Amino acid sequence: MSEMPLDHSTPSASYRYPPKPDLELAFQAVRKARIPQIPDVVFALRDELGRPEPDIRVAAELISRDVSLTGQVMKAVNSPLFRCRTKITNMHQAVAMMGIARLTNLVTAQAIQRMLGVTEGPAQVVWDGMMVRARAILTVAEVVGGVALDEAYLFGIMQNAGSLIFVEMAPDYGTEWVLRNETDPLGLMEYERKRLGVDHVTVGFLLAGNWRLPEHIALAIYHHHDSDFGFSADSAVGVLVALSKLAHSLVVMRHGNHEQLELPADQERALRDLAIDDEDWAALCDRAQAGEWATQL
Repeated sequence: MSEMPLDHSTPSASYRYPPKPDLELAFQAVRKARIPQIPDVVFALRDELGRPEPDIRVAAELISRDVSLTGQVMKAVNSPLFRCRTKITNMHQAVAMMGIARLTNLVTAQAIQRMLGVTEGPAQVVWDGMMVRARAILTVAEVVGGVALDEAYLFGIMQNAGSLIFVEMAPDYGTEWVLRNETDPLGLMEYERKRLGVDHVTVGFLLAGNWRLPEHIALAIYHHHDSDFGFSADSAVGVLVALSKLAHSLVVMRHGNHEQLELPADQERALRDLAIDDEDWAALCDRAQAGEWATQL
């Protein structure tokens, strides 16, 4: 795995990056895990997106080379979440409708889901929990104006990806994750640092950088458990962190742990920052208790 590509010399105001020693420990943890290689199409799309004038035809052709991934993306684009008036039948239409940046996020999310998805053992429990959180984030994002659902979903999948790495490294990690992930995530991170030397948010930050996700997504992964996240929802990082706070509350509520929310003050601030009123929040709570999450992309 290559070095972290994010530029630590010029951090955005109020954003804290992982210390270099922690990133080195995260790097060693990732090297020990059996992580499949992310498809080349993800990097190729990021390269195209970084050009002065990205070409939508090139982007469409890149995606179309991976038949399986194309099918996943087309299914997502035509899902109720995107509310397309007419059915999208080919990748050129999809790129024209969504733009290269949004479609690149969607392709990346689908590729990561295909790459990391687990169907057995303790890792499956962690993976299933990650997907529930991703869908909870989508559910909140649906009621917040101006939030790109593709970006929210990509962040939702990635925010706890480090936990999936730890399942392979420590036989008892799955049990600790089940016990603490919802009711005591800060305690889970403390356990991780004592048991493995590094926490899952630092590993997630590293993975996001190596897979060339947008920098604000990597920062949101690193900060999503912060009790005082120090930046507001007028920033891209702040929006994602606020979504994560509310999604956490909804997942805890769904499982009946109403009195065990991690930090109610964070929920109140997130509601305020995202301008979600009492009526919308009550509706979200009703959906959570009924298990009615947003359609999975």
